[in-house]
Amino acid sequence: MFHRIPYLLLLLTVLTSGAFAQTTPSPTPQALSGESTAKSALVVDKAPPAELGKERIPAGAKVYIGPLNGYESFLVAAIIKKETPVVVVNSPEKADYTISGVSESVQSGWAKMLFTGSQQSNEQASIVMTNLKTGVAVWGYNVNKTNSYKGKQSSSEACAKHLKARIEGKE
Repeated sequence: MFHRIPYLLLLLTVLTSGAFAQTTPSPTPQALSGESTAKSALVVDKAPPAELGKERIPAGAKVYIGPLNGYESFLVAAIIKKETPVVVVNSPEKADYTISGVSESVQSGWAKMLFTGSQQSNEQASIVMTNLKTGVAVWGYNVNKTNSYKGKQSSSEACAKHLKARIEGKE
């Protein structure tokens, strides 16, 4: 039984390497003959204009923070604590910009608490600020805090700090 293990490992290695191998698609007969299809005409391979992500966010802009499964309260507190120059409103109709995104918190497992004595969590958040008039995403930030002592507070303060830097033109 044990003499078959190396052969099984070799077989699994060959199968997985074949699954991860990159292959280039073979050209279609139409592409070889020079004919173009409507589908290939729709593909545009050029970068978006540089001014899309460079919209200036004015100080005092009204911002609505959408529901983020409780993370929005941490984000509002961080915006106030970091003195980010925006006005947070409670309705998207009153806002110039909206913030949406996701956040995730992973609490310490029993093994980490037992062996290291640490109860610190891992925090991740990704937020996007969108201009409501144009629909253009004007700013985004992703934060990953491992072993975060203050949990969601740490990640939300990082978001607020970077938003403030963007508004002030430092980022």
